[in-house]
Amino acid sequence: MAGHYARSSVRFGALALVPVLMMAAQVTAFAAEPEAQQPAARLPAASIKIQIAPSWPKTLPEAKAEQEATKLPPEVWPAADITAAKSRCDAILKKISAIAIPEAPIKQGSCGAPAPIQLISIGKNPQVSISPPAVVTCELAEALSLWLEKDLQPLARTYFNSEIIKIESMSSYSCRNAYGRKGGRLSEHGVANALDIRGFVTANAEQTYVFEDWGKPQREIIAEIAAAKAEEQRIAALKAAAEKAAQANQQSNKGVPAKLTPPSATASSEGAPAAGIARRTITDGIPKITVTIPGGAAPHKDNGGNGDFSFAEPDRLGGPKADAKEPAAAAASPALKIAKSKIASKADRKREFLHASHRSACTIFGTTLGPEANAAHRNHFHVDMAYRRVTKICD
Repeated sequence: MAGHYARSSVRFGALALVPVLMMAAQVTAFAAEPEAQQPAARLPAASIKIQIAPSWPKTLPEAKAEQEATKLPPEVWPAADITAAKSRCDAILKKISAIAIPEAPIKQGSCGAPAPIQLISIGKNPQVSISPPAVVTCELAEALSLWLEKDLQPLARTYFNSEIIKIESMSSYSCRNAYGRKGGRLSEHGVANALDIRGFVTANAEQTYVFEDWGKPQREIIAEIAAAKAEEQRIAALKAAAEKAAQANQQSNKGVPAKLTPPSATASSEGAPAAGIARRTITDGIPKITVTIPGGAAPHKDNGGNGDFSFAEPDRLGGPKADAKEPAAAAASPALKIAKSKIASKADRKREFLHASHRSACTIFGTTLGPEANAAHRNHFHVDMAYRRVTKICD
């Protein structure tokens, strides 16, 4: 009986401790997680940020990486920018005649475009292929289409009696700075807003290239003139130095008797036909002189004269012959020059076509650069849609 009571007491004591232990566990949990018991103070899951204490002291590479990370823009375009750009692009492609393939948005640091296209061809009847296809914006494609229809095709018909069927490109989208510099502003190529053009091909197989057919740029002509002048000055300086040295040599030899060499003579005996030194003499008398006066007639006695004096048509010394049917002012007119382009040489037609194409591009694009700009553009046209607040760049 006593043993049974003792076991019952132990069991009762253990059962009595269970609530106490449970209460202690709840108090411990509340103390460890006070915010978990207060639902009103719980933050949304999206706003929870995990912050890791930075290492200290911070190393130099870590500091540089952190600084660069704050400078770089995000590597993706905002959805709103992509939607707006695609909407503008769709509207442009509906207005112009072009074959284009939409490209995925490009984002490389500061470079890229939210809605670029791969431009295959522009124009209609004929379609003008872009070879190789160019990755550009739709705004640039629209400007190229306008240039083709408004200027390039009429110029090709004038100078080549044909139409352009191919534009040979060199560079379109390229993430780089202007003119390939390591520093400085971003090139329009870096935002798919520029195209470099090597040349044009017509339907009658006329190939015209900027490098081969533009002609010598003005800066090269000026450089050649300056080089020729410098060479002339160098030769003159050498000649002056030589003359000065000769004069100094004469002064140093002054007073020294020179060796006299007797003149050679042909000896002859007395009574010979050529005694002494032979000399030329005039034995035929004075020759008759004929004077030709501009405006006179041919020297002939039938004109009433003695044939000694006459009047003749003035000589132009090989200069251009006057055309009585074509006044000088008309000969210099642009319209007449275009009319004469059909009979000009092939090299002249190509050169005039390229220069006229360059001038017309300056009225459409924000920037137009060619061989006259600098040596970097000696072999191509650069056109882009850069915004110019005052005037367009045309070089």
